[in-house]
Amino acid sequence: MQHTLQRGPGQIWGDMARNRTVRDVRFGVYRPLDIEIEPHVHEDRHLVFVFGGNYITSAEGAPPVTSAPILVDNPAGTAHRDRFLRPEGRFLTLNLAPEASHEGAARASRHPRDIARMLNVVGELEFDAPTLLLEEVAETARSNALSSDEAPRPGWLVRAYEMVMEEDARGVTLDALAREADMHPVHIARSFRAAWGRTAGELIRDRQFERACDLLARTAQPIAQIALELGFCDQAHFTRFFRRRAGLPPLKFRRASVVA
Repeated sequence: MQHTLQRGPGQIWGDMARNRTVRDVRFGVYRPLDIEIEPHVHEDRHLVFVFGGNYITSAEGAPPVTSAPILVDNPAGTAHRDRFLRPEGRFLTLNLAPEASHEGAARASRHPRDIARMLNVVGELEFDAPTLLLEEVAETARSNALSSDEAPRPGWLVRAYEMVMEEDARGVTLDALAREADMHPVHIARSFRAAWGRTAGELIRDRQFERACDLLARTAQPIAQIALELGFCDQAHFTRFFRRRAGLPPLKFRRASVVA
C-alpha cells in the first residue's frame, strides 16, 4: 500500500519566484521541481493556475494531460498526485485556510473569466505592495467562488478563445477566427497573446497535444491513425511533434502509463 504524504498549509512543491500574502491568502509563482511527486494530501485549500507547461491533474473537467492555461481548485483534504509532465513550466498558487474550502472534488476550469483574471494576478505580483486586484481576488477566493461575474475581455475576444478551446483544431484558422470575431486577422493575432498568455496558434497546438495524450492513454488506436485524426500528414511528423512536447515518443508514453 502506497503511503500518502501530508502537506501542511502553504506547502507547495516548486521553485518559488515570488510570493505575497493578501487578506490571509498566500499568492506564489513557481517553477516545477525536477523531482518525483509522491501521492499527497493538502491540509489547506489551494488553487493552482498553470500558465506554462503540460500538467497532469485528477481534477474534474481536465483531460489526462493538460496544456496551459488551466485553473485547478483543490479543496482542503484533496489527495492527489497532480504534477507536471516534465519539469518545465510555470504556475501560480493561492493557498487558503481550510475553513475557506468548498466540499466535493477538485475542479478544473478554463473559463475565459478565470483564465483572464489569473493572468492578471501573475502580472500584479510584480508590484512591491498588495494591489486592489489582489485584494479582490483574495476576497473572491475566500468566498469559494471560482469565477467572478465581470467581463474582463471584449466579447469578440472571448468568442475567439472559446472557438480555439472547444472546436476541432483542424478547422480553426486565423481567418476563421477573424470572421467569427468580425475583426482583422492582424488584430486577432496581436490581441490573443496579450489576453490569454498564448497565441491562437499555440493554443491550437496545445489542444492537439492534449487530444493525442487522451487517445494514447485511453484507447488502443494505432499511432498512425491518431496522427491522421489530429491532422498530421503522417506518423513521423506526429511523432516529432509529440516528442518535442512530452520528452518521449508516443509509443513509450502509452506503455509508461504516465497518466495513471
